[in-house]
Amino acid sequence: MAKNNKKFLLDENLGKLVKWLRMLGYDSVVYKSISIEKKISLCSKERRIFLTRSNKIAKRKEDFNRILIRSVKYDKQLQEIAHMLELNHAIIFSRCLKCNHKLQEMQTEKIGSLVPERVKHYFTEFKICRKCGKIFWQGSHYDDMMNKLKNLLTI
Repeated sequence: MAKNNKKFLLDENLGKLVKWLRMLGYDSVVYKSISIEKKISLCSKERRIFLTRSNKIAKRKEDFNRILIRSVKYDKQLQEIAHMLELNHAIIFSRCLKCNHKLQEMQTEKIGSLVPERVKHYFTEFKICRKCGKIFWQGSHYDDMMNKLKNLLTI
């Protein structure tokens, strides 16, 4: 199985971008209410790339990987870092979009009442986040998200 080693720490104002990075399978976190010094320390310790919209943070003298994101729109932000990303089907949709935890396959028989009956009727593959309990399946918007990702990463 392919492995992706890039990990990101994003500023709080990059919430949509973090979701799309997680969709791609990248370990991506946003830490709220901690100091910039602590964020920089975590980037060094956890070997994360700091994505920020702040010129002030981007110009800091400390030695840590960082990228200044210029756009305010998430699709343009994703394109700004597209050169670092890949659409790897072995890891895509492998992380919880809500909490970043790795998803685990869940057998249809064990899904019980966790999803609506109509969903169980149309889908047989489910993934669950053991941290927050969110359940994912390749529903109607899966193809739309895949097409959007393909378009964003090839422009």
